[in-house]
Parts: sequence; structure tokens; C-alpha cells
Amino acid sequence: MSTSIIKNKTVSTRVTSDISERAKRNLAKQGLTISEYMRLSLVKAANNEVRLISFLDSPEALAAKKEAETGQVKTIGSLADFDDLVDQLDEN
Repeated sequence: MSTSIIKNKTVSTRVTSDISERAKRNLAKQGLTISEYMRLSLVKAANNEVRLISFLDSPEALAAKKEAETGQVKTIGSLADFDDLVDQLDEN
């Protein structure tokens, strides 16, 4: 009788406490832990089921880049205003 040994590999990453807590809350809504999500993500990556998207090459991003390079932009708020907006979006 052949016995096989299953070896486990631990993979870790570093993120801010805020990112970790927000991820934990959002994943809990889906019934997942961070560990389970990471495991599922790595299985998808191993099976070549991950489609990476470069948002920087989208038509919208390229148009925005051209506008910024040619000075066709205007300031509509501060960085703190933007952070507040992102926080509000995260709450929804």
C-alpha cells in the first residue's frame, strides 16, 4: 500500500491593520475568512483561472493620462476629500 504525504505550505503577506479589518468584514458577509479567500485565490491562480486586468491601459485611464499631461485638469477637492469619499464608498 502506498502512502502519500500531503505537505502544506504557509504563504503570508503584510497589509495594514485597516486593510485586514475591512477585508475581514467584507469577506465575512460572503461567509469566508481571509484564509479561505486566499486559499481559493491561490487555487484559481494555480489552475490559470486568474485574469489580470491592467486598469492603467483602459481607454478611460489613457484619456485621463493625456488630460493630465496636457494640463486639462482642474482641482475639485483635497486629498482628504478624496479619502472621505473612498471611506463613504467602502461603507456601502
